[in-house]
Amino acid sequence: MKTEPTILIDWKDIKQVGKSSSAFRNKQYWMVDIPSSRPLWYSAILGNLTGYYIYSDPASIDRVRSTLHQGFPRDAFDRLKSMIGVTTEDLGRAINIPVRTLARKKTFKPDESERILRVASCFQKALDVLGGREKARKWFSSPKRALGGKTPLEFCDTNPGAEAVEHLLGRIEHGVFS
Repeated sequence: MKTEPTILIDWKDIKQVGKSSSAFRNKQYWMVDIPSSRPLWYSAILGNLTGYYIYSDPASIDRVRSTLHQGFPRDAFDRLKSMIGVTTEDLGRAINIPVRTLARKKTFKPDESERILRVASCFQKALDVLGGREKARKWFSSPKRALGGKTPLEFCDTNPGAEAVEHLLGRIEHGVFS
C-alpha cells in the first residue's frame, strides 16, 4: 500500500510566516512541535486537519469554536485518517459515524467535528510524547493493558476515554511505568 508523504513542520515556522499565510496550505503538512497553550494547541490541530494554518492570539479560542460551529470539511477526516494510518471504518467507529454516512459526508456537523478534533488532539499528544509519526501510529493502534486491552483509538470514542488516553500519555511522558 502506497502512502502519501507527510511533511512535518514546526510551530516556529508558522510564526515566522506571519498572521495568515497560504504558504503552508498543503494537504501533506502536519505540525508536530506545537505550543502548549490550549488556544494555540487547538489552532494548530485545526490547521493540521484543514491544511490552513493561522497564527492566532494565544488568548483567543474563538477561532476554534467558530470552526467547529461551521463544521469540518470531509478533507479533515481524510487527513486525520491518513496521518493515523487507519481505515475509514476504524476512524468512523472512533467518532461514532457509520461508514455509509461517511461516504455521503461533505461537511461534518459541529458535534461530529468536535469528535474529529478530540481524536486529532489525542493523536497529536501521542506524536509529542513518542517523538515520531510511526511510533505514534503503532502506539495508537496497539491494545494497551492500561486501557483494558483496547487501542487508544478505540478509547477516543468518548471524552472520558480520550482523557484516559491523554492521562496514559502523560504517565509515559513523565517516565511512569504504564
